[in-house]
Amino acid sequence: MWKIFAILIGGSGVSILALFVFVLALCTMPWPAWVIMGVGLVLYEVSGSSKKVVKGRAERRNKKKALKALRVQKAKEKLLREANKEQIQVVAAVIRDDRKRIFATQRGYGDMKGRWEFPGGKIEPGETREEALKREIREELAAEITIEKYLEKVEWSYPKFRLTMYCYLCRLEGEYTLKEHSAARWLSRRERMHVKWLPADRTLFDKAAF
Repeated sequence: MWKIFAILIGGSGVSILALFVFVLALCTMPWPAWVIMGVGLVLYEVSGSSKKVVKGRAERRNKKKALKALRVQKAKEKLLREANKEQIQVVAAVIRDDRKRIFATQRGYGDMKGRWEFPGGKIEPGETREEALKREIREELAAEITIEKYLEKVEWSYPKFRLTMYCYLCRLEGEYTLKEHSAARWLSRRERMHVKWLPADRTLFDKAAF
């Protein structure tokens, strides 16, 4: 009997009402009747709890489905934004000297002013990548380079455009003069880690050890 009380008391407002009815029956009816009623009330409470469990599981499943649908929708929107971005193709010179240092230039203009990068620029219509790279180095550094080999393609999504950068290992021929950048440095392997690179360039700079 006390177990029945505990089950009923531990329930909801419906359980309290059931307890009242059970106590009333206990005071007014013979014991077989109130035992049967008590068992019935306990079964009622257990059935109600089971329904709540089933309902809770259904709500959790629906919530998971809604979250999954939201993630899928956000992924589709991101892909659409990426597809609509301007596509820019550039070339970059990873210039290395005899001491295994690499040459970096500091951007002096635009949203990413102050960041460091490999010199280079956009490929003009009708140019090969190698022709574009040599032209850009003349315009930026007033210098000539020897292209030793192709390194790899780097792709990076910036907020306003998507960049494809073709990178070449090069050697600088003679002196240079900065035409567009605010500063330039020859960086040792250790010093490269302390430079604030442009994101796309940072993915590549360690390959200058080739």
